[in-house]
Amino acid sequence: MPRTKLLEIYRKIGVRTISESVQKEESSLADNVEVESFPREKLIKKALLRLILGFLAAPAMEMEAEQRREAVEGLVNVTVVETTEPITVSYYLPLSSGKVSNARGSRKLRFDRANSKIFTQKLGKSGGQKSIIESATFFSQAISQIVLWKNTDHIDSLSELIKVAALLDFNEEAVDFLMTSKNLQIFMEDVDFLKSVYPSG
Repeated sequence: MPRTKLLEIYRKIGVRTISESVQKEESSLADNVEVESFPREKLIKKALLRLILGFLAAPAMEMEAEQRREAVEGLVNVTVVETTEPITVSYYLPLSSGKVSNARGSRKLRFDRANSKIFTQKLGKSGGQKSIIESATFFSQAISQIVLWKNTDHIDSLSELIKVAALLDFNEEAVDFLMTSKNLQIFMEDVDFLKSVYPSG
């Protein structure tokens, strides 16, 4: 049974998922933390958006052109903010015993949907291959969650695609081949949309 159908049944009988029960607190940046805003295109490259639109246009997604545009809207109208400090997140889960289980983690990238901002941690030049694959993984997961927050069943599939493209630095020819190998394509409506978002090409 598809996960979405199972969750629908749970909701009807009043069962809450863990994700619905968990309370999340995302840290704000301290006043002395160095931040820098830079153009969206530096992070959200045209090849990335084209790959995502191709994924959303696949038969498995059943998304019309307007729905595809709405899905990527969060990536198009954003301000990108780079910080030197890790982006920390705290999670709290109230237990039936009355106690609260908590955990703390860090992210390389966070999307502030309310303010249309993407916070990303500035990456050092050292770290080698491990740092490269970590960054590509965190980036692809975050972008997929932004795009498919209403359609979570496909987040992992999109994330894997984006990770491969990120490791190739979103090279246009490489992304073309990747899309062809996965039988993904965009339609004229998507081409027009990309032209409006990236008028300089």
